[in-house]
Amino acid sequence: MRKVLLSAVLLGSLAGCASQPDSGYFWFGKDGEAPSVREQVRPPQGSGLEYRPDSRDIEMYRDSQPTPGYQDPLQTGYSPDMTHKALNDYAEQLAMSLMDGAVMLNTDQLIGVASFVRFNRTLRESTILGNQLSEYLIHELQQYGLGVVDFKLSRTLDVTEHGDLALTREGQRLAKRLQMDLILTGTLVELPRGVNVNARIVAVDQQRVVASATIFIPSFVVTSLVPTGPLASE
Repeated sequence: MRKVLLSAVLLGSLAGCASQPDSGYFWFGKDGEAPSVREQVRPPQGSGLEYRPDSRDIEMYRDSQPTPGYQDPLQTGYSPDMTHKALNDYAEQLAMSLMDGAVMLNTDQLIGVASFVRFNRTLRESTILGNQLSEYLIHELQQYGLGVVDFKLSRTLDVTEHGDLALTREGQRLAKRLQMDLILTGTLVELPRGVNVNARIVAVDQQRVVASATIFIPSFVVTSLVPTGPLASE
């Protein structure tokens, strides 16, 4: 008797579900096709409800239009808004190439890192790129176990209103020279699309090149080194 009552309840439930129209066709119609979407209702002209593009939309649309054909970045002034490779990454790659091709180089030798200079008649003209690259290479060479000599360190600590200074570029304060076995130096060859950096490690006593490497740094990385804003004038 209990089984008969349970069967009657189940049949009643199924009959109630079947009596609801289209309850099982929420996503698709009875024929298996997706139901048609009603046409979008547009507000009448002059009602103030229609959308009108502003200047930002017009500018975005104009910038998003593709330019047919190849555009030379030197002519269009292309510069990426963001790049994931900074100057210290190029310094790391340059140091890796130097250590990979080094001959008769050991950790007992002392090495000094000089500023990279423009490749011209004087070989005495450095740049922001040359100075910053040499600073990054001090860290990179030390990571390989080389003894790096900081010959710009003065014998005194100058306490000024701008800070406590220990480094100097004044020649009279560098009169006492430290003994160095090697010097890392290099030249900068400036090209329209970037700068070729030629680096070499030279033995001081024999003036023999024990390692050399070259790397190309794109122009947009070089131009990003120029300070801008309020800090540029300091």
